[in-house]
Amino acid sequence: MATNIQEIRTKDEAKEATYADLAAQHMQPCISLYTSDCFALNDVQQCLPRLEKVLRNAESGLQNASMTAEEAERLLRSNWLTMGQSARADLSAQGLALFMSRDFFGYCHLPAPIGNRVAVGSNFLVRPLLPLVPTDDRFFVLALSQKHVRLFEGSRSTIRERTMQDFPRTFREDLEGLDFERNYQMHTASSPAARQKGAVFHGPSLQHKDRLIHFFRNLDRSVAESLKGQQAPLIVAAVDYLFPIYQQANTYPRLLDENISGNPDLFSSNTLHAAAWKIAEKWLGEAGARAFAMYNEHVNTPLTSTNLREILAAAEQGLVRFLFLAPTGERWGWSALPETVHVHVKEEPGDEDLLNLAAILTLRHGGLVHLVPREELREGADMAAVFRFGKGSQAAGAS
Repeated sequence: MATNIQEIRTKDEAKEATYADLAAQHMQPCISLYTSDCFALNDVQQCLPRLEKVLRNAESGLQNASMTAEEAERLLRSNWLTMGQSARADLSAQGLALFMSRDFFGYCHLPAPIGNRVAVGSNFLVRPLLPLVPTDDRFFVLALSQKHVRLFEGSRSTIRERTMQDFPRTFREDLEGLDFERNYQMHTASSPAARQKGAVFHGPSLQHKDRLIHFFRNLDRSVAESLKGQQAPLIVAAVDYLFPIYQQANTYPRLLDENISGNPDLFSSNTLHAAAWKIAEKWLGEAGARAFAMYNEHVNTPLTSTNLREILAAAEQGLVRFLFLAPTGERWGWSALPETVHVHVKEEPGDEDLLNLAAILTLRHGGLVHLVPREELREGADMAAVFRFGKGSQAAGAS
């Protein structure tokens, strides 16, 4: 099967990597390269010799894997040349991470400088990403205007329109009869400042609000079906008076209280993305604190653990909901999960960072990984976990 993947792989598959991409199982060896050397250069092609120089630092690791240094350089060169300017498309980036194996090539822009580092192993090295790129940075935007209703999916670096499920044509017909912009102008004109200037408007009528509530309830059913099973926050982009009305109709549990104000038809995709990320970043930043509060609430119960072997066994089975790691330090060893985990005082041939492995396994099964200062972890631990089930049930057997 792996050979077939290699055979069908095409050069245009180089893409911006997600954590789901990186946590998936790939053909070994998996090579991870971090650098900031390229971002002082004007020409992306000038970066290739710098990358090859960093890659040569992994030559000893490649000797123990099924790939020569020359093969790794050819893999880097062929994929890098197909990327064109995409690796420098994010002008705010100050670093670059490359991930490559025989069946995958991806990159990630980094918002801060990072030292040169290259790793070869059975999994990609994701721990250096964690302080720079959230493990779950997705969000949704519902853009409401008189002419359009659109649903977007975004992340820290991108935004794209999604197809909305079960969107009846009558929605658009109903929408044409609801003059959002005129009612918004009437609503704002009814403010105290506007009345002082002699305005006679008194905001949207009760009949208009009733029609909006009916429309938004139908729309909410479509949004709920489109986002079924999702956990990411939803942000509404609309003129201000529509947002509290939509809130009354909404049933999606992660609709945020802050909205993007204005007619979204007038926003460029970059403007919409920037405004949405400003709101989402704050919420996502607080998500780690909420998760760690759950850990503290259940500490010393079957739902939590700081035991490395126990956490690795649970993560391999998909039972880790939240994983908390100290920002620095490694735990070297090797494993044959779920039965065997060997931990070494220092790195030995064939070892991998078991903290990175715990992160990979957690992400592979849909869990989230957060960094926590070491002093906030209990009893000097360098990791902690919240399980989906108690250790006495499906997580049993981790020893």
